[in-house]
Amino acid sequence: MSLPGYYLFWCVKTCRLEKIALDVLKPLMNEPNPEVNLKQERIKVLIIEGGGIKGVYPVVLLEYLEKKTGKPISELYDVLGGISIGSVIVSLLSIPGESKPKFTAEDLITLLPSLVAKSLEPSFKQKFLSGYGLLSAIVNNQKFIQILQSNCGNIPFSKALNHLVLYGYNFSTTTLTAFHNRGADLKLANPLLYQLLGGTTAFFGIIPPNKILFNPLKNPEFIGDAGIVVVNPVVSSIIDLQKMYPGKKFLITYIVMHPKQVPDRVDFPFYSGSIEAEGITPPLIHTVENQLIREFMQSLKDVYRFDQLTEIGIDQNMDWINLYSFDFSDQNLDSVLEYAKLFLHQNKETLDIIAEELLKD
Repeated sequence: MSLPGYYLFWCVKTCRLEKIALDVLKPLMNEPNPEVNLKQERIKVLIIEGGGIKGVYPVVLLEYLEKKTGKPISELYDVLGGISIGSVIVSLLSIPGESKPKFTAEDLITLLPSLVAKSLEPSFKQKFLSGYGLLSAIVNNQKFIQILQSNCGNIPFSKALNHLVLYGYNFSTTTLTAFHNRGADLKLANPLLYQLLGGTTAFFGIIPPNKILFNPLKNPEFIGDAGIVVVNPVVSSIIDLQKMYPGKKFLITYIVMHPKQVPDRVDFPFYSGSIEAEGITPPLIHTVENQLIREFMQSLKDVYRFDQLTEIGIDQNMDWINLYSFDFSDQNLDSVLEYAKLFLHQNKETLDIIAEELLKD
């Protein structure tokens, strides 16, 4: 067989495997979500934004909170929400074990890089067959789904320990969708946690979106990573939760993975070519987005009853920005962990205040 023929043969085989990976993930039907059941006066909310392998950094902060309070994150907070890698973190922390949560934040410091790298780091063969992402998604999501299942087990979305809010992008309706495992959000279907998590973290261009059947009377819908349109869901989460828990106070902690402020002056390389422009534009978009979110938060404070709203984040750091979120090499991971120690040191005073508040009730 000629080299072009051999290449075509393997491409066809890959497409067939990809079709299998995209077969419908059928949720549990006739298993409605439990109603919202948080009766306390103050609802404690943790929200983590997206950021690929940089997600190891918020886990380091959460480990500090667990050690400071002596309690797992699933007991410290009532509602856990996230986008992209943030969804993975909060979901894993909310999986029930025999007498305690299956994973602690400390567990995730080693588990998360392994899980992400094993499922998302494409082999040379995958890169070759996908034309380095030009012909098809560079990662076959069969492996991704299998690894998620091995860690999550077969628990339904509704059986997680916390009220989870996972954000996904619905390619079928072209809308950003918040999936709640409390309330009537998924009345007609209750996906297994790994199924929904696999969809809401399938990043467009890297992993094919997952095809999930939410309603037996409708066609399956393609669900992908919401990070393609927004990385921080804090405003959407607060508005949704206010509707679900009217009249409550909220203690909100949200962890950002992009710098909290845009630098006063940026030397943008207008004439140095598209590669430099592509490298600096996304970080600027994300930092501006975070500033807009901050303005929204100030407005919402005037409307809603926040007991405390705390942003844990990163001061302007261009070296951190330049770390590639989808580089799963040991060298890049080591860099993320080094920065995580720095950011932990910078945020310790804030984390101590949060720990004290979380233990009040």
